[in-house]
Amino acid sequence: MSAGRPALLAICALGFFCVGCNSSVEREGTGKLIGWSRMPLEHARFFQLWEKGTDRALVTFGPGGERDTTGMHFIVNIQQPDHPAGSTLLGAEVSRIALSSTTLAPFVLLLGQEEAIAGCAHADMLKAPALTARAKAGTLQELARGDGLDRERLALLNAQVLFTDPFSANATKGMASMPPQCVVAEYLEQDPLGRAEWIKAFGAVLGKSACADSVYAAISMRYHQAAALVPENTKRPAVFFGSAWRGVWSVPSGNSYMAKLIQDAGGRYLFADKLAQGNSDLDMETVMLRGQEAEWWGRVLDQQRPVDMQDVAGGESRIADLPALVGRRGFYANSAESDIFGQAVLEPDVQLRDLIDIFHPELNTGRKPVYFRRVQ
Repeated sequence: MSAGRPALLAICALGFFCVGCNSSVEREGTGKLIGWSRMPLEHARFFQLWEKGTDRALVTFGPGGERDTTGMHFIVNIQQPDHPAGSTLLGAEVSRIALSSTTLAPFVLLLGQEEAIAGCAHADMLKAPALTARAKAGTLQELARGDGLDRERLALLNAQVLFTDPFSANATKGMASMPPQCVVAEYLEQDPLGRAEWIKAFGAVLGKSACADSVYAAISMRYHQAAALVPENTKRPAVFFGSAWRGVWSVPSGNSYMAKLIQDAGGRYLFADKLAQGNSDLDMETVMLRGQEAEWWGRVLDQQRPVDMQDVAGGESRIADLPALVGRRGFYANSAESDIFGQAVLEPDVQLRDLIDIFHPELNTGRKPVYFRRVQ
């Protein structure tokens, strides 16, 4: 959970800032940092990494991509006072951080830097035992309050960096005694490996770039290995997937994270041709019409009790009568029983294997599902 991203949507784009031409660090019209070399990224599109010797620069973007710069951070070994106005200067050893969302904690944990987390919004919802124990003991501070982040507690935390999201960053803009903010927008990435690749941004700030590169390489290798399990000539079942709220169904676009997972898992996403930025709301007529084609019906939900077919149908009897649900071909991701919005981002290969097992039971892998489960 987060103080500003409960649905993992891009809500607020921060304004683009320009780097002054009289600074020792300049940008060309193409966005290139003069005197720096851009480091290659495999899939991520909403941040860039640059290097000059042992120094690093992290540039982050909002929904508008490279025309929507949300931050520029220089991670240096020797303090360099000459840096662009509006950017932040960080030391090479950042060891005390704050998080505006529990969904960011897995990135820090995977780098072995859990002790660096001094505070987190909604700390009572952290999943990792080491962090929940610290939250209960008070060595990891709660940063959430009714109207967002607790500004006074954050100011007293003495964090070197606040990892946040565009919405929370905008809400705390101009706050006195504010630590430098690193705006994380991994949820904007449309490729599962693009989201996981944000581990490199955390690695740069935390001085763990080599570790981050190694972690990501392993994730990428496992993902491609999982995708290779699906035979090239396999029949691809038609898949409906979405979420329902008060009778309205919302589905991911055809160029989304979820659409990519379904495709790589050997499914045929019913809205693959619907390209958009974000999800699309459907009227019931469209849901019923396209739902007739579905061979598998999936839903994301947050439910404490066991999930049944009526839950996957959103409590709508007309949907429960569709062929996929009558044939008991329903599946779900339940955030109440798995960290689908947090740890799952760094385990796209595990998500992929879950979906492969659902769409292609003939492969008979015998593994237990983690994030996506078939309704029993």
